[in-house]
Amino acid sequence: FSTDRKLLENRSAMIIRQLCCYIKPEQIYRALSKLLEAEEDPEFARMMIQTLNLILLTSAELHEVRNNLKGLRTEESTELFTVLYRSWCHSPVAVFSLCLLAQVYQHSSELVVKFSELEVNVPFLLEIDQLVQLLESPIFVYLRLQLLEPEKYSYLFKSLYGLLMLLPQISAYDTLKNRLNSVSSLGVLQLITKSSVGGGTSPPSQINFQDLLLHFIKVQKKHSEYQLKIRTESIKQFNAPNSAPVPRKPRPPLVNNNNSPNLPNVRNQHSSLPPFPKYNKKQ
Repeated sequence: FSTDRKLLENRSAMIIRQLCCYIKPEQIYRALSKLLEAEEDPEFARMMIQTLNLILLTSAELHEVRNNLKGLRTEESTELFTVLYRSWCHSPVAVFSLCLLAQVYQHSSELVVKFSELEVNVPFLLEIDQLVQLLESPIFVYLRLQLLEPEKYSYLFKSLYGLLMLLPQISAYDTLKNRLNSVSSLGVLQLITKSSVGGGTSPPSQINFQDLLLHFIKVQKKHSEYQLKIRTESIKQFNAPNSAPVPRKPRPPLVNNNNSPNLPNVRNQHSSLPPFPKYNKKQ
């Protein structure tokens, strides 16, 4: 995929899904995550993580993996979350959706705050738009039901409202706003007035979220440096002096005159031709 970007864009999802039919999906995702964590090309790693994340959230072949990640109830699922997180950091929206899937809402709310320090460009907003559409899919039914308990899942509200504040007022903004407004405002008011704030399910103690957050910042700094390098090279190429222009040969005059010895005298040639014969009509 790294040498053929068209294959990555057009057929990577189908190839990975087919592999998951013959090899254990969790094994494939662990292997790819470790490879992408050490990938030197940030742009390729970002595109690959976006593809893997979309397959994880939507594919039927990854149903078991999604169930294992929800809530991080076992030591195996906790380890899988940590492995995926370190490579998912190449895409901010992908790692945010991974936290929503694992229901670690306190950490997802911390990630949204860090999004304000990133460059909010068109690809970033398109990723958020796609995530908002996925939040309306059956994959996140449990999350939408948790919105009915604002006191228990306060960090979920903070995460989604933070995501809403990042969006310009486009269709994704309206979709997410309507979903949040559908929750009783009374519950939100109770949440604001209470001094003790709950965060839903407590995150596993064996996960060092502070270390993961520092890793996310480090990876995004690498992406920012890469994008700055690309823009600098483009500006240099644009401002570079062009090569010396090739001198153009003068065009010969269309009408010959007596002072142009290189061209034949067209007027004199036509004047020497015999006249056109005349034919009499037959009576």
